[in-house]
Amino acid sequence: MVKMIASLKEYPFVRRVAAILFHLIGIGLAFVAAVVLRFDFEWEPEAKRVVYHFSHWMTLGFIIPILAFGLYRGLWRFFTLRDCFVTGAAIVCGAVISGLLVYFTNGSSFQDFPRSSLVITALILLSWEIGSRGMIRLFREHRMGRSKEGGPGGVLLFGNPDDADALLRNMVRYPQRIGRVVGLISHTNRHRGQQLRGIRIHGVDDDIAGLVEKKGVSTVLFLPPLNTPGTIRDVMEQIGEKGLTCDYRFIPSMEDLASGRLDVEQVKRVSIEDLLHRPSHTIDLETVRSSISGKRVMVTGAGGSIGSEICRQLIQLKPSSLTLFEASEFLLFEIDRELSEHAKDAGVDLLPVTGDVRRSDHVKRAIDDAGGVDVIYHAAAYKHVHLMEKNPVACLQNNVLGTETVASAAESCGVGDFVLVSTDKAVRPTSLMGASKRLAERVVVERPESATRFKAVRFGNVLGSSGSVIPIFREQIKRGGPLTVTSKEVTRYFMTIPEAVELVIAAGAVSEDRSICVLEMGDPVKIDSLARRMIALSGLVPDVDIKIEYTGLRPGEKEYEELITDDEGVVRTDHDRIWVVEKSHEVDAPPLDLGKLKELLDEGVEGEIRRFAHKHIPGSLLMD
Repeated sequence: MVKMIASLKEYPFVRRVAAILFHLIGIGLAFVAAVVLRFDFEWEPEAKRVVYHFSHWMTLGFIIPILAFGLYRGLWRFFTLRDCFVTGAAIVCGAVISGLLVYFTNGSSFQDFPRSSLVITALILLSWEIGSRGMIRLFREHRMGRSKEGGPGGVLLFGNPDDADALLRNMVRYPQRIGRVVGLISHTNRHRGQQLRGIRIHGVDDDIAGLVEKKGVSTVLFLPPLNTPGTIRDVMEQIGEKGLTCDYRFIPSMEDLASGRLDVEQVKRVSIEDLLHRPSHTIDLETVRSSISGKRVMVTGAGGSIGSEICRQLIQLKPSSLTLFEASEFLLFEIDRELSEHAKDAGVDLLPVTGDVRRSDHVKRAIDDAGGVDVIYHAAAYKHVHLMEKNPVACLQNNVLGTETVASAAESCGVGDFVLVSTDKAVRPTSLMGASKRLAERVVVERPESATRFKAVRFGNVLGSSGSVIPIFREQIKRGGPLTVTSKEVTRYFMTIPEAVELVIAAGAVSEDRSICVLEMGDPVKIDSLARRMIALSGLVPDVDIKIEYTGLRPGEKEYEELITDDEGVVRTDHDRIWVVEKSHEVDAPPLDLGKLKELLDEGVEGEIRRFAHKHIPGSLLMD
């Protein structure tokens, strides 16, 4: 029987008929109760006569506006303040219509009809309509708020009370998606000690870790304006110092909740990328788009971490053609397959080409096959420091001579712009990889004037790129540790791949020729702190659940990186967070003799190769 009733509830017609019956019963009970009240709770013959002669007109008078206002269609468990006003308006209209029906059907008078019963009926019916819906909603919210089935434990909310109230209205309907809120940390101490929807408000200066422990918090959720990287990092450190773990989440913008329904996608899990202190920036999209739209573009190293993202973003700018130049067949296959559909939708002619940047014939053939190229982004390079220390010949052949080959081909084929993707390791290099990129910068910026404009773009580490610490740490955490960190003091600049590439493409539109562009990287980050935060974000305790081992610096590695040397100056460009290096530091360096470098690479004597690089890079630490 119960199953049969439950199945009938799934049919909208049955639900609406049941709702109409509920309204009819309410009207009848309200009128009878009003008459009984009017006659001082005595069921006298006169009271019976009033109910008998006028109940049908009262029922008709009230049911008409109830149907007209659509009160039978609403979902009771989502009853809101607006529904209260609509219900009130329907009841007032019902009282007016009922009064008119009684008046005109009773000889244009209210004789034998107690007029006060009309008002009392309306009040009782209003209580019936609003009270029943309110009770159902309160019961549902109380039951779901108490239930932990299918969801995590307590939630500690960070945000201002106004935004928290908007969120709580949604969370109480869908607690299984996040959990039950057990506390609110206000962005000021002004509301400390007060309550919001039965939840105690705490101040930002309170003992957060103690509150997490006391309340059994399993999730910390940050709302604007407390969803900044600095605030999240501070909270994580306070909680971590007590050996506690939490799931950290945030809502980027309160506009995400404008729909009135809390979606899982809107509540984002905090990632290590979110904890970077990144200054806001604006890119002159029109200038960037005009430098790419309708142009023929080529990307070397198109299958790599940086090269592939350059290709993804370039397609959005709608060049006429995009040549994917890649030495690895597998990587070329993957990026071509990924971009084919997007290129088709954008009207971009996608040209995948296998080739070696050290082979001039390969590069020229790729340019010719595209019918000429207007812009080249040269991202092909060997970049892993410790591997290049063991392979010096391949390192300089690919990074230096490969850059020379592509640059020369660009000039001979009439390419308009050439952009070299460089690195902060090129500054005062201690590694052959860094030295190779610094020499590659010199290859680009010291070329004789020609129709091709050359520039290099220098930036720091990219989060998530192949071989970077982030995927390595994630893999180590997955295996249960330990996490290997070179030392407690090692610091690096970090930038996300999309952010770095966006600025690289913007730097390509900078008008300065034979220049080195430097991207503003924000504040450097300690690798040790990075490792500990990643462990905490995984719900584990550093040094308890996951050990950290310090391995010491490997050959060629530095404790800290720089974007410019002390004697280099930078000049602001028209693009936010993009600077151009003044070339004052090259005056003491001898001219770059690539012929001599080729001889040394053919001989393969590492000491001579290292001395050559040291000699041609002012401030180099290669021989220290």
